Amino acid sequence: MNSQERLLTIFLRLQAGERLSKARLSTEFGVDPKSIQRDISRLKGTLEEKSHLGLEIVFDSLDNTYRLIGKTIFNKKDILVISKILLENRALNKSELYSLLEGLLALLSIEEKKEVFSIISSERFRYKSLTNDRDRIDTIWNLSEAIRRERMLEIEYKAPLKDAKSHIIFPVSLYYDAHYFYLVAYHLKHGKHTTFRVDRIENLSESHVKKPEIPHKFKYRDGEVRNQKVDAFEGEKINVKLRYTGIPEIVFDKFPNHEIISCDKGDMIVRIETQDTPGLKRWILGQEDEITVLDPQSLADSIQNSLEKMLKNYKK
Repeated sequence: MNSQERLLTIFLRLQAGERLSKARLSTEFGVDPKSIQRDISRLKGTLEEKSHLGLEIVFDSLDNTYRLIGKTIFNKKDILVISKILLENRALNKSELYSLLEGLLALLSIEEKKEVFSIISSERFRYKSLTNDRDRIDTIWNLSEAIRRERMLEIEYKAPLKDAKSHIIFPVSLYYDAHYFYLVAYHLKHGKHTTFRVDRIENLSESHVKKPEIPHKFKYRDGEVRNQKVDAFEGEKINVKLRYTGIPEIVFDKFPNHEIISCDKGDMIVRIETQDTPGLKRWILGQEDEITVLDPQSLADSIQNSLEKMLKNYKK
């Protein structure tokens, strides 16, 4: 085997994910260790010149091996934070989560990988996925591609306590909210945007139905809508005036589009821009006596009615 063939063999083995030591390669190829060192240096130099490939050969001093990695701006601290978020939100089933964590940890050296793994090992071992543990990653990618390419879809969707039903939709937005991924799509039959929970989509395929012509003023704008919503579902835009006596950040972080009307020693009046959905009432009720709805009166009446019904559940 000549030097060019040896270079190619080493690169292909690195690309396959092998960790290679200089001593082992020297024995296998029957050459001096200095020759292997020159081979590695040549490969590293070539990859540095071809920076667009995003590949790098790194050396792990822990076991004296070389490996090929994709260049990343992530360090061990970044990967620890991302891993913690993944473990906490429980959005993926155990198989997908483990695979994703392994992919993240593979970006680190052996020593750094052990450090991060030791921190998350208990949470990883005790990880419990959601009741519906269907695979999500491939579905999320396919839906994202349909949105990017502006493709019509036919989906089989199983709503709670109902049989699966077919829908022809034009997908426009995909997002995550409190454990679940959601798809927003223009529903041809209903003539409006509808929200679907991704893990309840049993099948999806491209539809050849003509794409709808949606007027510009009715187009779905992800960022704007996400700053208004309390939950995953669609509702009418609403401005709510509140008196709040709790920690201000709870309101500010939940509703980025807020306006402080007055604030005096823990008694704050604020106006929020949101959407009228069931999640709005649930959030308000969850603040207990620290929040009072001042306007609109219809929302205040609805909150009072809910509280009276709740109180009856506790009266003997």
